[in-house]
Amino acid sequence: MDRDVSAFVSDHYVRLTWIAFFTQWVLWGLVYFLRHVFADPEKTSAADDAEAGEKKRFLPAGGFTGRITNAHRVLQENTLLLLAVLVLNTFGTASTRAVMIITWIYFAFTVLYAFTEIGYEHRFIRFVYSAIFYALTLAIGGLAFAQGW
Repeated sequence: MDRDVSAFVSDHYVRLTWIAFFTQWVLWGLVYFLRHVFADPEKTSAADDAEAGEKKRFLPAGGFTGRITNAHRVLQENTLLLLAVLVLNTFGTASTRAVMIITWIYFAFTVLYAFTEIGYEHRFIRFVYSAIFYALTLAIGGLAFAQGW
C-alpha cells in the first residue's frame, strides 16, 4: 500500500487518534505539574525508613504526594507506549478508524487506571491494567504492520 503520509495524516480518523494522544499528553502534563505543586520535601522515602518496608500498605505510600506520583508514572508510561505505536501506525500509513477506536479505549483505561492508582494500590489491579495496555498496544502495532508496513 503506497499511501502518501500527508494524505494519511489529513484523514479524519487519524486526526481523532492524535487528538486522543494529545489529550492524554495534556493530562500527563497536568499531573506532572500537580506532582510538583503538592510535593512534600520533608517526607522521608521508604528506603530511609527501615520499618516502612515491612508494613503492609493498602494505600499508595507517601500520602497524597505518593498517590500523585503513582498517577504520574502511569500516565508517563502509557503516553510513551501509545506514542510508539501511533508513530509506527502513522509512518506505516496503516489503519485509520480501528486505531482511532483502540486509542480512545486506551485513553479511557489510562484515565481510569491513573485515578485508581490515586485511590488504591494493588498488584493484581496493576497486572490486569498492564495486560489490557499490552494487548491494546499489540493490536495497534499489529494493525500497523498488517495494513501498512
